[in-house]
Amino acid sequence: MRNKQTELQEVEYISPADLADRLERLPEDSAREMLLELPSAEAAGIIAELEKEKAAELLHGFETEKLVVTLQHLSPNQIADLLPKLPARARETVLARFPADLAAAIQALLRYPPDTAGGIMDNRFITVRADETVSEALDRLRGGVGPRSGDVTYIYVVDSLQQLIGVVSLRDLVFNAADARVAAIMNREVCFLRASDDQEEISKKIQHYPYLGFPVVDDSQGLVGVVRIRDAIRVAQSEATEDMQLMVGLSGEERIWTPWKHSIGKRLPWLGVNLGTALGAATVVSFFEETIARWTALVAFLPLICAVAGNAGNQALTVIIRSLALGEVAPGDAMRAVRKELFIGAANGVALALAIGLIAFGWKQSVLLGVVAGAAMLLNQMIGALAGVAIPFGLKRCRIDPALASSIFVTALTDTMGFLVFLGTATVAMHVFNL
Repeated sequence: MRNKQTELQEVEYISPADLADRLERLPEDSAREMLLELPSAEAAGIIAELEKEKAAELLHGFETEKLVVTLQHLSPNQIADLLPKLPARARETVLARFPADLAAAIQALLRYPPDTAGGIMDNRFITVRADETVSEALDRLRGGVGPRSGDVTYIYVVDSLQQLIGVVSLRDLVFNAADARVAAIMNREVCFLRASDDQEEISKKIQHYPYLGFPVVDDSQGLVGVVRIRDAIRVAQSEATEDMQLMVGLSGEERIWTPWKHSIGKRLPWLGVNLGTALGAATVVSFFEETIARWTALVAFLPLICAVAGNAGNQALTVIIRSLALGEVAPGDAMRAVRKELFIGAANGVALALAIGLIAFGWKQSVLLGVVAGAAMLLNQMIGALAGVAIPFGLKRCRIDPALASSIFVTALTDTMGFLVFLGTATVAMHVFNL
């Protein structure tokens, strides 16, 4: 059996990201014990790779001295992400024990909501002045003036008021004449974020622009931080995950290791909504009990028509929500999207109507059943396509996140209308042909 010393020696050869994966699979007490046994710098490297909620849970068991020393190995923005998840007394104690400059940097970041550019940014960046020469700028960089940063991909150009006016690469500084002014070689077209921008805006920009980072400015155009590519990618992944989860009634924050109590609390309310919508569909079926009793073959086709229409609706829904998230469509594009999806629904509906009509005739030897099932399939395909467009655009117009359980509402509508159209058409056919 391996002892603890052997395990700790193995840790030296494993990357922090891989160790973080291991810790997430361990019981909380075991994971915390392993972190406490590690040197503070190594423990901090692992904490930086963990999900913030998991990292905060593990840090709860640290003594004050160990907590302070460990956190100081993280960047200010990483500390600012973790502190709000710690108990209030622990936050106050930690900030009081930090060096004054570090505490001030963290408190500056804590002013911004965590889901904004200000809450995500790193406030360590490199700047030069527009009126400096290349030689002066390089001398200042060599001297380490300003906040230390391991990223020198972009060097931002500011004026005397620390306002962002341009960007210059280290390559341009190195290969231009020493007496050239920074203002002459900088790029004035800077793609930036505002500190108040929602993380959805960050997600859009990272997918639209091929940059490795985005400067963040305040209301007066003063440079206050940088959202780096790694953080931006995490934001984009978070946004995509949130949209997928919200579509099916999850919280948008749930992960595989999320505590079960939290998962139940977030899922159950939407399952209750789903139950209510399903009862609505069941009520529609109950109105046609006599029709079903007289023509029992209808029962076999009910789930087919509703399931296929629900899938068609969710196909349209996924396209629309993704397009809205990427900023490819605006609410004013709704009618154009409706026309397109209705055409697709009609085209698919004709093909599927012919298929289910032939299946009904071949299975039950009934031309009338084939016609009824085919007509219902065609109409419900168009209803599904319409719902897939109307629901997200409708939620957007009401200033509600379009991804918010849209799938539940689309499925409810296609089920309810599917039952109504199919059984209603069958009832009319029975009266016309005296069945």
